[in-house]
Amino acid sequence: MAISNIMSQSLINAKCSMKMAHVQSNAKKQMDGKSNVLKAEIKQDMSSGTDVKRKEEELAVTEEKATKIGKSTMNTLSEMNSDLKQAAKADAEIVRAEKAAEKKKAEKAAEKKKAEKKAKAEQQEKITESAKTKEDENVSDGNRISGTFTSVNIVADGMVPSSAPVETVGAKLDIKA
Repeated sequence: MAISNIMSQSLINAKCSMKMAHVQSNAKKQMDGKSNVLKAEIKQDMSSGTDVKRKEEELAVTEEKATKIGKSTMNTLSEMNSDLKQAAKADAEIVRAEKAAEKKKAEKAAEKKKAEKKAKAEQQEKITESAKTKEDENVSDGNRISGTFTSVNIVADGMVPSSAPVETVGAKLDIKA
């Protein structure tokens, strides 16, 4: 089964979101690395007695940015996951609708076939009744030859034997159009 347009678009969006999350993750790693360097410098400066206020402020800003980037990455991945779930639900609905349409189409085809079969049976019944009527006419006229012969009905499916009596062999053929 092919992927629906909804699912394919969702997968494309997910790929973009993954790339964005990767870039955000790399930026966070850089911020974390910078924070670690600042922490080490602050420690070293404190041991040497240098003023560390500016580096502590920079560390706070760097850690805040790293936290924001981490949250942004989580939001990006969460949205991507949500979009994929919605696309999967929509795709499942499309599949259900397609299956329902196929089932309905099959039911209609079965009804049509049943109707054709019924019409064919009715037509065969009319042919049989017609043959009986002709037989009854022959019997009432007194033109009936003694003995019963089997006549042949030619139908679209082939030749079908009939038990109707015939005047002469092969003289009476019922042709189904």
